[in-house]
Amino acid sequence: MAEQANIIDFEAASRVRMLERVRSLTMTRDALIENAKQNHASTALIHGAVLKLLDAKNWHDLDTRLQYNIRTTLGADFLGLYVEGAKLPKGLERIFAKPEGFVTHVMQGHFERLGPGLLNGPLLFGEQANQIRSEALLRLDWGPGEALLVFGSKDRRAFSAEQGTDLIAFFAKAVERLISRWAG
Repeated sequence: MAEQANIIDFEAASRVRMLERVRSLTMTRDALIENAKQNHASTALIHGAVLKLLDAKNWHDLDTRLQYNIRTTLGADFLGLYVEGAKLPKGLERIFAKPEGFVTHVMQGHFERLGPGLLNGPLLFGEQANQIRSEALLRLDWGPGEALLVFGSKDRRAFSAEQGTDLIAFFAKAVERLISRWAG
């Protein structure tokens, strides 16, 4: 009996390690599936927003779509378009004419910026600046000048530098192409 106390049960230890490995792999698989579902949902939202965008007939129509339909579809608290070198009609609420150099000043050499850094909060978000905790800024080249597409969120985690920008950049390109038609 005394000899049995020194015997190590490798089978039981191996079984425990195998079960731990299976649990780990299952958790990884579940996380990948959840991530894929979230990516699919995000893609569907962007596609829906682009379809709404493409139906805009003029600056006023685009303004209304950005302010209501598209902003809410994408879950943003703020969505604005700042356009250099444009003669915009009066009465727009979320599309703003800006002088040449505005986009360069705001973007400081970047093509896109995501994160909590609200260096230009009041300049971009106006009265909402104190509520906006994260932002996504995308530079557009629409012909007569540059433009800036600005998303703002009250959720500080909504936009971060670690996020991929392929979907939001696709949306920005669609905006760029649409407003390029109205250049002139």
